[in-house]
Amino acid sequence: MIGQSRAHLRSAGEGYWQHFRFATTFGLLAMAAGFAAILHAFIPGVCTSTASRIIRHLGNLLEDRSKIDAIENEAVEARAFVMLLLLATAAVAPLWILDAPNALRIAYTVLAFALPAALMISNPELITSEEHAA
Repeated sequence: MIGQSRAHLRSAGEGYWQHFRFATTFGLLAMAAGFAAILHAFIPGVCTSTASRIIRHLGNLLEDRSKIDAIENEAVEARAFVMLLLLATAAVAPLWILDAPNALRIAYTVLAFALPAALMISNPELITSEEHAA
């Protein structure tokens, strides 16, 4: 496994942390595109161009990994939204797995998901202020 990892890093022309950054950025953006598409399916008025814009960013990143700084800056809200969703899920999952009272489960779930919901309400297209101004 270590040999395969080293060979892959050599073929990608990256060190471990460079590759880690690329892979996590790509993964978070892919998740953001998926969440945006699902949200748009349920509520057509939100994320009307988010998934397609993020997919274009992913294509640009695959073509030229040196664009990672610009792409990370352009998609900061989308990555923040996914991270907030993941953190909210991790925070409440033990309450739903363990035998916690239902009132506690519901109250903490609502509180945990209030942060990603607030971001979505304040920025329904999950775009940066620079993109919004353009």
